[in-house]
Amino acid sequence: MVSGATTDSIGGVTFEDPFRRLEDDGDEAVQSWQRERDESARLELARSPHRSAVVAAAAMTFADVFGYSAPVPVGRRWFRVSGSRLEVADSPLGSGRVVADVSDISAEATIIRFVPSPDGSLVVVVAGGGQDIRSLLYDADTGKVIRSIPGIAAYCYAWLPDNSGFYYQCLGFEISEDGAATPEAQVHWQPVDGDPVQQATPVAEPFSVPIVSADGRWAIVSAGITSLCPRWLRHLDGRWVPFLPHATATYKGSIVGDEFWAVTDDTSGWGRLVAIPLRTWEDEETWRELVQPTEGVRVSSATRCGARVALTVIVDGVHRLLSLHLDGTIVGEVPLPSYGAIGRSGTGHIQSTVDDVVIAHGDGCVFVSSSLDRSPGVYRADLVTLEVEELVAPAHVLPNRTVSLRSADQVAYRVFRKAGTPLDGTAPVIVTGYGGYNIPWLPVYSAMAATWTELGGIWVHTHLRGGGERDREFYQAGSFHGKQNGLDDLFTVVDALHAAGEAVPALTGLWGSSGGGLLVAAAATQRPELFGAVVAQVPMLDLLRLRKDAASLAVALGDWGNPDDPVDAPMLHAYSPYHQVRSGTRYPAMLFDASESDATCPPWHSRKTAARMSEATDSHRRVLLRVRRRTGHNQMTAEQWIERDVDELAFLADELGIPTA
Repeated sequence: MVSGATTDSIGGVTFEDPFRRLEDDGDEAVQSWQRERDESARLELARSPHRSAVVAAAAMTFADVFGYSAPVPVGRRWFRVSGSRLEVADSPLGSGRVVADVSDISAEATIIRFVPSPDGSLVVVVAGGGQDIRSLLYDADTGKVIRSIPGIAAYCYAWLPDNSGFYYQCLGFEISEDGAATPEAQVHWQPVDGDPVQQATPVAEPFSVPIVSADGRWAIVSAGITSLCPRWLRHLDGRWVPFLPHATATYKGSIVGDEFWAVTDDTSGWGRLVAIPLRTWEDEETWRELVQPTEGVRVSSATRCGARVALTVIVDGVHRLLSLHLDGTIVGEVPLPSYGAIGRSGTGHIQSTVDDVVIAHGDGCVFVSSSLDRSPGVYRADLVTLEVEELVAPAHVLPNRTVSLRSADQVAYRVFRKAGTPLDGTAPVIVTGYGGYNIPWLPVYSAMAATWTELGGIWVHTHLRGGGERDREFYQAGSFHGKQNGLDDLFTVVDALHAAGEAVPALTGLWGSSGGGLLVAAAATQRPELFGAVVAQVPMLDLLRLRKDAASLAVALGDWGNPDDPVDAPMLHAYSPYHQVRSGTRYPAMLFDASESDATCPPWHSRKTAARMSEATDSHRRVLLRVRRRTGHNQMTAEQWIERDVDELAFLADELGIPTA
């Protein structure tokens, strides 16, 4: 066993760190240990007696949700992603021409984001796999790379209407006197011909978003991971000036003429839509309220679409789409093909704190829609007639499924199962959740959930404090020093299922990814007796050693806290899974599933925690570690997605059982 025990003190918290050496990616002994543990887990999962059943069910239900995006109309062109290729075509479905094939970067590379210029002649493509993320500017007519765009985490592009260049965000660092580096967002101007120029738009946050008006007369820089708030404003060739400098609420929107149309929760946590004159923004008497706040209706996004506005709201944990006149009066509700989530991609609801939910197209909009029982499809809504056209049909519409919305002590959750699957404690149950970053955790299609229910299991989708499904107070109650509230909400749902006899601890599993991976690992350390098995996918698990990685620290500062702060450190330590592992505890079976090139949640978190829990557990249940090669933070090919889904479901089936076995 590779350990390297030490005692450390961070933020005033002193702690034992018995597996510190496992943080070192450059230590060959560490890499050898990781390869041995990974190979052992791989072979064990490959021999699962349930694997063939899982593979068969997955073949009937898999859809590459993370790789699914809506085509983007620009003039008479449509840009769309097809596997590793970005194509341009004359219609959303017609034959296309390849602009970029990112398999040139690596066989595992995927397209993360693409942003065409206003006339469609140029396109920025963000692509890669693992830590090798590249931003490239392509000529859309020839497919040639014009330039590589420098900067760590270059993202959020805003073109000028004359196609001369764009603003973009990248990650920079503020260096303190003691040499500590704190992430901060920087905005650069990148001319098509020329070198980038950093803008005088400093923000003391690790994420910022530039936007430019359609006529190029105005530009705004907003900042924030969990909720956008404008910080800087620029008119024509003038200088950047502070914009809404004292605002603490969300103001997410776009520039329409000489106004900033923003979804904001300034007067109500549920949100409203306001038009803020850019010349008189300091005088709130000149602001116009276009949509009033309504209790129970979370206003999510507003997009100008010709003579209409597409307003996306969240009601009872699902998206709804409204059409508005330009004065804010309601035209009507657009009937969606199913009620889960809509977005610019299969996971667009996750990016909805930053991006528009839909893509404008004339007096209508284009979007991806999915729900627990319906895989992603692409649709165009006419916001005048309220009619919806199916552009790309979903691959799967699952038959004989039921989704019931419930509440346990005011914690909402959904129970997803096949019709006829018993709710009497005999069927295995997997509970999932997220509860972080103000992200609305909506019931979109999940190949994992579809496969599990096909096998006769039950899938429970929870809505936890810290998420963006409800009002601002719901988010704030589960962020920073309220993080334990999200965990308590999860326990409330599980306790309710057990009390009703609909689930039993031995047949109850947890599954979570990224922030959800932290959630389920923390739940396993706090109340291990509730669960039979837990899968923590690409998690961050040591919340005191976050300064080791810039991207990890940037993420933590946005929703969890600062481990160097004596006020935050004890709170982080209290639910940090690595630090809360206790010897002699009967832990459930655990699978830590990491990605080798994950810059956000590096695999050392899983290495350390798997090692510590293996040594500590008194249950004789398995503690497995997988570290997937040539993959990043939920960035992988469809084949790699399928392999990971099958591994994790086979593990859960082994531990919990499945009725079809």
